[in-house]
Amino acid sequence: MRLTAFLATALLLAVTAPGRAEVFFLQFGKAEGTKRTVEVIADPAIASTDPTRLADIGNLQAWSKTDPRKPPVQLPLRFQGNRLVGEVALGSEAPNLPVSVAVVHRHRDGDGKLHSLFVKSVRGNPDALNQFTPIPELGMEIMPLFEEDGSITLQVLRGGKPLPESVVSIRDPESKSQGTPPLFTLKTDAEGRTKWTPTHDGTFQVFTRLEGESSEEAILTLVYPLEDSGTRVLLHKMAVAAKQNLLGPLVLFFFMGMISKIIKSDIRFPAEGYQLIVIFLLLAIGYEGGHDLRGESNLLHCLVPFGTGFLVNTLVSIGAVFLLLKVLRLDVPNSCALGALYGSDSAGLFAVSMALVNSFQLPKDGFMAAMLAVMEIPGILVGIILFQMLGRKAAAKQSTEPHPEPEHHAGGVTVVRRALTAVPKGGAHAIAEKAHKESGHGILHILLHELKSPGIYLLLGSILVGYLTVPSEYERTRPFFDLPFRGIMCIFLFENGMKAGEQLTSLGKGVWKLALFGTLFPLLMGLLAIPLAKAIGLEMGSAILFAALVSAPSNIAAPAAMRMAIPEANPSIYFTTGLGISFPFLVVLGVPFFYLAAQWVY
Repeated sequence: MRLTAFLATALLLAVTAPGRAEVFFLQFGKAEGTKRTVEVIADPAIASTDPTRLADIGNLQAWSKTDPRKPPVQLPLRFQGNRLVGEVALGSEAPNLPVSVAVVHRHRDGDGKLHSLFVKSVRGNPDALNQFTPIPELGMEIMPLFEEDGSITLQVLRGGKPLPESVVSIRDPESKSQGTPPLFTLKTDAEGRTKWTPTHDGTFQVFTRLEGESSEEAILTLVYPLEDSGTRVLLHKMAVAAKQNLLGPLVLFFFMGMISKIIKSDIRFPAEGYQLIVIFLLLAIGYEGGHDLRGESNLLHCLVPFGTGFLVNTLVSIGAVFLLLKVLRLDVPNSCALGALYGSDSAGLFAVSMALVNSFQLPKDGFMAAMLAVMEIPGILVGIILFQMLGRKAAAKQSTEPHPEPEHHAGGVTVVRRALTAVPKGGAHAIAEKAHKESGHGILHILLHELKSPGIYLLLGSILVGYLTVPSEYERTRPFFDLPFRGIMCIFLFENGMKAGEQLTSLGKGVWKLALFGTLFPLLMGLLAIPLAKAIGLEMGSAILFAALVSAPSNIAAPAAMRMAIPEANPSIYFTTGLGISFPFLVVLGVPFFYLAAQWVY
């Protein structure tokens, strides 16, 4: 969720004409130094497209409080350009110093009836916020008391006294993504109290209204977590993000498929069905991404992210190949094939990351689906080119050295041991012959060939279709791609889990080296991608998606390309390391770490 989030609800003020309303919001900014900015924002959908319309609201007064022992102080509001803002002094205890801000708005309608609106927002450590007392300037107020079990006791006060039998409404703007009711009501007891437990992180709007000769409405908005930073907050955010992924259906279906093969369940997935699922997913991702790209006012703005993504995945692939060669001592074919996967990206992890970004309502750029296509290509090119270069070098070296006799073990040589110690099938002459056949194909030839490959073509083609489709027709076809997408992703990941489970049992000894590589390398690459994403101007949600694209090994295009381009490489190694080790690790821990890193960097 945004660090700068709406901290007050939309306000409906009845005036002479039915349906006419004045609306404004309170928004806390991130604590910077010794101050925190508070902004009053007009709702352009109801009030005006010009925020300076706030000047006509009328009797708008604001107070702030940071010390429960001291009375509130008046908070001056001023126009900064076309923004109406105030600054709360935090002192040396920023950024988690507790803050309470209140705004009062009064006006009379055409019949002379007085309407009073009392808006309050709080931010900071829950224990410190519990020490706050009511603000006398608020004629009507909702006081929160944060309990240790996570529940909140809400007390409605009017004139400083409890208001019994009040109806308190709670609005959850994020109900659609969380599967919770958008609005529900509670009733206070004789002491004006009622209890409520937030079900998830996000923005919650609590309000109550009293009608009589005049109307009064009290609003309290809470954004969870209540604190900006600190170890407790980071651990909480990480736990929430990990739970969001681990207990989501996408991950659970992946592990369900993996376990089915480990226990040798006789489940067969039809090849034609898998191909149809892949085609649907690529078309859906590209179609939506292309339509989002249509909303970009300046397509030149995309060139820097695209170029950066291509370059970064090129460097990731090169680094992975040489790390596998020099540190893990893997042979040339398997190093190049496995490095190619990590220099590409994963549509599966992209979808999982997109689900997290959407659930936290993080801002993202419209061209990220196009980035998925762009960043798939570098690893394939690097893997093939390095295989040609290193294959010729290895052939020349081995032709001048005697070949050692292969080792024989009673239990046979495992897949990883063969890759670590043995010469690939066919020996140096096979590598030399392969490299000679491919040497006539330049980079341009390889690039054009990969652009025609099914995965890249479907993704790029659907992006173009989505970009060219007029909005009215897009809205008609969007439900076909949007509504079934998550369910079909579950089937896709179930099949991927089955494939990973099949390969996992074949590795045997030596798998620990691949496990270290498959966890630490992509995690490090993804974390380094977060500050780079900010440097090139990506939104926070896009930074998480960018980290996923940098870290995740390909599970569609690159493995298929490696099967054709480097048949000497063993699929058991690159499929299992990518799908069996890296993918579940990145889903459960990697993406939550990227979320935390984005929170810290942004």
